[in-house]
Amino acid sequence: MNMYFDTHFKKNVVTLYPGEFFSTSDSGQFISTVLGSCIAITLFDVNEKIGGMNHFMLAKDSHGHADSQSGRFGEYAVELLLNDMLKRGAKKKNLTAKVFGGGNIFESAEDAVVQVGNDNIAFAFDYLERESIPIKSSNVGGNLPRKIFFDPKTSRVWLKFIQKRLAAEAMLHKREEEYCNRMKKEEQKAGEIVWF
Repeated sequence: MNMYFDTHFKKNVVTLYPGEFFSTSDSGQFISTVLGSCIAITLFDVNEKIGGMNHFMLAKDSHGHADSQSGRFGEYAVELLLNDMLKRGAKKKNLTAKVFGGGNIFESAEDAVVQVGNDNIAFAFDYLERESIPIKSSNVGGNLPRKIFFDPKTSRVWLKFIQKRLAAEAMLHKREEEYCNRMKKEEQKAGEIVWF
């Protein structure tokens, strides 16, 4: 996580990277992230005015290598955010959600690249339906990266598509590649190599 003061919004902004989550009731803070095939889910308790957001890279930990504290997988990321919000006083019955991301930003012909975004989208919607958390709005799929700003006191979201420029694509690709490489190293340390 990174925090900076945004001169446009005149707020402190907490920036999330893959695997991170944050919740607050502080009216002086926004939460932001940049999404490609990843998903961000925002949760908001309208009565308590508590909001939070996560950023996950993959829907499920299919190899069982990560512990339940690993927010890079949706199956853990939503629980981590939900539990953090409940600790702050939110009530599950009052929560609403918004879902963003899951794009195919590299326009690859490879099915695996397309499938990651689709799997992430399906997971987010299925999970929220199972938990009876209504989805107020969403912006998913497509082929452009997104930057979002979330106001945890009102649940308002500002969304901006990042136009495909070579530099922007390269930066996003580099971040996702670095993240995948870190995951590979962790799996290798665990004694099972599944990446090739």
